[in-house]
Amino acid sequence: MVSAAALMVALPSLAMAQDGEIKTASGPYLGLSAGYNWTRDTNVNAGTAFNKMDFSEGYTGILEGGYRFDNGLRPALEVGYSKDVVDTITGGPVGRYGSGGNMSAITVMGVVNYDFHTGTALRPYVNAGVGLARLHMNRVGSLSAPGVLYDDWDSTFAWQVGAGFSYAVADNVDLTVGYRYLDTDKGTFKAGTQRAKADYRSHTALVGVRYVFGAPEPAPVATTQIAPPPPPPPPPPPPPPPPVAAPSITRNFTVFFDFDKATLSSDAQGVLQNVARDAQAGKIVNITVSGHADTSGSAQYNQQLSQRRAEAVREYLLSQGLGSAQISVEAKGETDLLVPTADGVREPSNRRAVIIFP
Repeated sequence: MVSAAALMVALPSLAMAQDGEIKTASGPYLGLSAGYNWTRDTNVNAGTAFNKMDFSEGYTGILEGGYRFDNGLRPALEVGYSKDVVDTITGGPVGRYGSGGNMSAITVMGVVNYDFHTGTALRPYVNAGVGLARLHMNRVGSLSAPGVLYDDWDSTFAWQVGAGFSYAVADNVDLTVGYRYLDTDKGTFKAGTQRAKADYRSHTALVGVRYVFGAPEPAPVATTQIAPPPPPPPPPPPPPPPPVAAPSITRNFTVFFDFDKATLSSDAQGVLQNVARDAQAGKIVNITVSGHADTSGSAQYNQQLSQRRAEAVREYLLSQGLGSAQISVEAKGETDLLVPTADGVREPSNRRAVIIFP
């Protein structure tokens, strides 16, 4: 029901790229997830009695709010509730009879998430967090003496780690699947004058939905820029001296790409058709293709993206009848900007591939 409601809200703001890929938004977000708990056995010290308590079924619900950045960072504040039924209690006081009750944890955690950009709607993530856990023993026993049940609260330090993946079904709606490990310090619980100490450690499988309150940046329109024609050849030399060889003329073409894309637009394909035609007519044997990227994203990612852009141009030229031995490619990442910018700037003129042949 939660997922369906979020999708209905998100549908009016869908933003799709020209090739059909969903473009995700950055900004503040809310997320809701729930799942099944596997809580680890815990050793309970109740005075001079030492107990081992294990659990059966359990569940967890988490509400999170945070901010998603373009660079993959996603800091958040999480509020969670977990509850587990006590299955058996072993050890403990002589003459103990029965075992039962449940144990729950309310957690408030500061969490840092990192999303790995894959160029698709599927994004793996990892996270880690620290915070406070409010633990509750609800009629748990017997622990310290026959018939004595513990029903008390205590607050303690907690930490967690997790991993999973999200799938963008719209520009601002993600479906999530994840894993969380939660660990707390021991809490102290009272039953009259008696005390018991126990911690809480659980593995949780989660599914959920996330809604981002923002709109994605509109997809830039691909443009093409054709180099000016070469200057006219010099006039012929006078008859007595030998003819002067015409200077070498380098021709170059430039095609541009959408943000975070290595696919060719129809305009770019038209430019490359001209490149192939001129290379065949002029019997060109050496063609260099260099890929470039803007400064948004990491330098390593932009290096790989520029390589994919250069390879896309090479594959298209091969499809136009040029030989593979004629074409060499190189990736320049964000090191050779057409328009100088600061780091992290989406500049359309820098998202390009340059084709050069003599």
